[in-house]
Amino acid sequence: MQILVVDDSAVARLLLSSIFVAAGHQVLQAKDGYEALALLQKQQPDIVTMDVHMPGLNGFQTIVLMLEQYALPVIVLTADANAKSASTAIQALACGALAVLEKPTGPTDPEFSAKAAELLQVVQLMAQVQVVKRSAPANVAAPSSAIQAALPPVLPQHSALPQTPALLAIAASAGGPAALKLLLPLLDNNISWPVLLVQHITHGFLDSFTDWLRQISKLPVHVARQGQTLLGGNIYLPPDGFHLECDAARNIRLLKAHADDLCVPSANRLFLSLAQHHPTQVVAVQLSGMGLDGANGIKAIVEAGGMGLVQDPATALIDSMPKAALQLCKPQYVESPQNLAWYINSLLSRSQPQQRSRK
Repeated sequence: MQILVVDDSAVARLLLSSIFVAAGHQVLQAKDGYEALALLQKQQPDIVTMDVHMPGLNGFQTIVLMLEQYALPVIVLTADANAKSASTAIQALACGALAVLEKPTGPTDPEFSAKAAELLQVVQLMAQVQVVKRSAPANVAAPSSAIQAALPPVLPQHSALPQTPALLAIAASAGGPAALKLLLPLLDNNISWPVLLVQHITHGFLDSFTDWLRQISKLPVHVARQGQTLLGGNIYLPPDGFHLECDAARNIRLLKAHADDLCVPSANRLFLSLAQHHPTQVVAVQLSGMGLDGANGIKAIVEAGGMGLVQDPATALIDSMPKAALQLCKPQYVESPQNLAWYINSLLSRSQPQQRSRK
């Protein structure tokens, strides 16, 4: 395997290279973002490790430019002592990185062997991920004619009718923050529906992820509480280590995840609970992600009379979850995150507004 190490520190490049070479890998080196982009015009490594703080192009800027041109998995290495809880991690994931790890500091560190072993394990795993090249996000100012044409017939103008959308559920995994960064800021801040969000996330990231969501979204963001009643115009996500569901009374149900659960929180659990209790009132959105989670759930929603929206796999950093959904059902709309947001806004404007609260 060939690994590109991007770091402005010659000492860090030497240390990381020695770890990878000792494990039998080939290494390319770049001292900054410009050199990395120039090198990629000549060689195509299997994976990239990226420093964040570099002169010229920083790591975040380099990742964005790199993924617009090349379908490469990127791991961010940071010197932050508490990388998993740092806002740096969420910002890196939003730019398109697949993972964020603390950078090994050297053989004198008592934890050096463990950190080096973790780095090698993650690099080998992430190098197998099929990444999709990302287009530069368009400056979308209004819904396109394609969205207007794709809208279903005019919705009933009475909130008591079951066909009126009343709940928005969003699921994402790897590459999800990058998609959410495009979708959430475009949602109408007068949205009258509660928004339920599940994002596969490593334990310990929740606080930084929640803070980041509050920065990019115009809607209040809450870590859900057991039995909490859903209120329109608010975003809810589950606490660390819990699955999120919704009951018949539109109250939140939190279920403690088991150690052998593959996806936490589970998109399927959320979608299936909505298909059971609010089948014709839910708009379900499947975004970028690795694996199959959410596919069975969005299929159940569509078959029960609800609406399914799926990110176009060509625009997803990781296309496994969108493709899995498309293989199982025929959603009402498949598009980029920006156009999905405009579609949701169009649905909202054509449905009866409901009572909402910012509390």
